[in-house]
Amino acid sequence: MISYIKGTVVKKGLDYIVIDNNDMGYFVNTSLSSLNKLCEGEKATILTYMHIREDVLALYGFLTSDEIELFKKLISVNGIGPKAGLSVLSTYETNTVKEIILKEDVTRMSKVPGIGKKTASKVILELRDKVGAIDGIVSDTEGTGIFQAECESSDILSALVGLGFNSYEAKKVLDKIDVEGKSENEIIKEALKNINRQV
Repeated sequence: MISYIKGTVVKKGLDYIVIDNNDMGYFVNTSLSSLNKLCEGEKATILTYMHIREDVLALYGFLTSDEIELFKKLISVNGIGPKAGLSVLSTYETNTVKEIILKEDVTRMSKVPGIGKKTASKVILELRDKVGAIDGIVSDTEGTGIFQAECESSDILSALVGLGFNSYEAKKVLDKIDVEGKSENEIIKEALKNINRQV
């Protein structure tokens, strides 16, 4: 297996590069994100994944370990091949893909060319516990919902718990509130209304 290639980028295509290493040119499929950071004539180190099938031998490469690891996770999902994985990473930046998965945003994932809602749901279901956390976002694996960091760090949750609600239902309700531009009191009032509706 080829783990990485260090050399000079001699050509850039729409979704690939050709990189020269010791007078040998390697054709490497890559994402739009990595492609935009590369320039012809410049040296680069490309982290690679070799895809081998009966009739196919192809290299996929990325500039960061974060991107290639996410690529490997994407193609581990049944029905997602390297082309579809590359399409995801060409549509969204790495952190955006993680955010979409953690927020279980099927609509945004299904906007990727070649991925429908059924496949998008499958990707999210299989990877939500595997992509890791990013600042301000946690996975909904325990039914607690996605809870914004600015709310978590405030006294809002503590206030609701102090009013007799358990943290589970409080977090679930807060997740559905658009907190931007609202004071803590306004958020608490809206949360109380929403909790009372559920009772």
